Parts: sequence; C-alpha cells; structure tokens
Amino acid sequence: MKTKSVIIIAILIVLALIMAIVLRGSNQAMQNPTIRSVSDVQTAAVGTYASSLTQTLAAKPTATSTPAATITPTAIRITATQGTETPTPACYHLRWIKDETIPDFSRMNPGETFTKTWRVINNGICTWKAGFQFAFYGGDPMGGSNYTLTQPVDPGQQMDLSIPMTAPSGTGIIISTWRMSGFNGWFFGDALTVKIDLGGETPTP
Repeated sequence: MKTKSVIIIAILIVLALIMAIVLRGSNQAMQNPTIRSVSDVQTAAVGTYASSLTQTLAAKPTATSTPAATITPTAIRITATQGTETPTPACYHLRWIKDETIPDFSRMNPGETFTKTWRVINNGICTWKAGFQFAFYGGDPMGGSNYTLTQPVDPGQQMDLSIPMTAPSGTGIIISTWRMSGFNGWFFGDALTVKIDLGGETPTP
C-alpha cells in the first residue's frame, strides 16, 4: 500500500513540474513579443506597394501607337471662264430678203474683184449687238473677210451686208457661204451664199 502511494505522489509531482514549465514558457512568450522596428515596417510596406504596382502595370495593356495618317495635298485648279450666251432660234435670227448685187451664177473671170451685198432683216426678238460678225461659213471664201457690226441692229430692222471678194483661178461654179455669228462664234439665221461662174460648166439653177 505504501509503495503505491509513493508512486502516485511521485507522478503528481512530475506532472506539477511539467505544468509549471509549460506555464512559465507561455508567460515569457506573452511578456516578450517580437517587436519590429519602424524602418522594418516601412520597408515591408514599400515592398508590398511596389509588388502591387508591378502587378498592375503588368496587367494593364500596352498602348500601341498608331501612325499618323499621311495627308497628300491635292492641287486644286481654278479656271476662270467667261460667261457665254446660249441663244435660241427664236431669240437671235436673221432672214434673207434679197441679193443686192451679184446674182447667182454671175459670170466672172479669174482674179476679178467684186462686192457681194445681201439685204437681210433681224426677225428675232433680240437685238444684234455691236461686235457680232457676219462670218465665212463654208465653200470658198474668195478672199473675203469677216464683217463686224459697228452698231446694234434691233428686231425688225433691215440692213445690207457687203463682203468684197476676188474670183479665184480655175473654172466652174464657185460657191461661198456666210452667216451671222455671236461673240463666241455660234452661228444663227439664214446661210447667205454667193455663186459665180468661171466658165467651163453649165450652171444648174
């Protein structure tokens, strides 16, 4: 009996010592916690911020620079144009009345000079302006030159148009055709002709 009691007492003493040691170690850990210096805290904070900033930059897509569009200048040409008249047959017109000189198929010798005159009327509704030309239109000009109006010709007004000419060399029937024209060369009205006979052919009326 005494032996069991001694053993039990010894075990209790050992357990008491073990508990005392454990409690002492815990108290020392609580009384002496690890204290980090301010510089250590700052260093750790800077490291954490730098790490997060690096991750943010790595995640952000890299902006790709787009080359500026090349603009090629285009030359613009500006052409000044003079206003042109657009006549109508009812506005500008000329009607032949009669031949004043040199009837059709008049006999001529080569080199002979003459003046052909036509009587005409402005039967349109617009005034022929000074500067309009009675101009060569076709055939043989027979040395004639364009005639320029020196004054206006009103609607309903008659006038004589005369062109000095020279009979060309050769034989046969020679025809020269003339018409009135505006400032820009457009023709209007009846075509007026002169027909001469240089011989060698029988004229056809």
